[in-house]
Amino acid sequence: MTLFWIYCAVLLLVALPFVVLPLWRSAGRNDAGNGEVQRDAANLEILRDQSAELEADLHNGLLTQDAYEQGKRELQARLLEEVKTSGQSAAKPRNPAKALAVVLAVALPLFSVPLYLALGNTNALLPQEDMGMDGGFGLLRSEAQLQKLEKKLEQQPENPDGWFMLARSYSELERYADAARAYGRLVKLVPDEAQLWASYADAYAMSQNRSLRGEPTKLIEKALELDGNNTLALALAGSAAMERGDYAPAIAHWTKLINLLPPDSKELPMFRNAVQKASEFLDKHKSGKLKP
Repeated sequence: MTLFWIYCAVLLLVALPFVVLPLWRSAGRNDAGNGEVQRDAANLEILRDQSAELEADLHNGLLTQDAYEQGKRELQARLLEEVKTSGQSAAKPRNPAKALAVVLAVALPLFSVPLYLALGNTNALLPQEDMGMDGGFGLLRSEAQLQKLEKKLEQQPENPDGWFMLARSYSELERYADAARAYGRLVKLVPDEAQLWASYADAYAMSQNRSLRGEPTKLIEKALELDGNNTLALALAGSAAMERGDYAPAIAHWTKLINLLPPDSKELPMFRNAVQKASEFLDKHKSGKLKP
């Protein structure tokens, strides 16, 4: 969906000159020194910049949808007030074409998205497959972007979207301690999502040399308590059991996982092999050939 909005922004930037420039040029040059027009243009330019900043913050996960919509409503009200004020100050001659050009330059980007959301089919923007919580959230790659988001979250610590993006970005960059810290903040805000607890456990384990002992095991148990069919939690639970030498629980977790995976899953051979290895260890343990 983010790509769709980028396309929309590009199309608006391309289309605006064809709409605005003819109106602007038709005004002629006789009002080039009109101070009020320049003042209005500056005010409207500020509104347009603020609108663009709102869009960017929403797409980067720095604003919730409610906060974004509230900001849009405030900007729209200010734009309408600006247009009203401009229309009332008629003491000096104005060129209506130039005023209209300025208003259109701001109004088209500002009102087009809310109008589409009201009248268009937003479901058509969604991918057909279930993307889970990953859908619609990008990843930050640069240190500057990460630090900017960190500072935003210091000011807005109750923003779960921001913490989710931060956690995923750090995980992708293999900064697992930072990812675990972000997931720790996130699960306090969204405590009922099993996938988040499982991802928290995964990042925590990676931050301590891939060991699932201790805190990661507790996080896995929390995830399975919320959703006993969560595939990531089941995979981790099997690995944690193997790490402890508890082969029967490992087999149980992985067998359940295998039954949940689709028949064409590329992960099926790996987990079937894991179950086979765990069964071999269990048989050796029962026969006394393998010490606990």
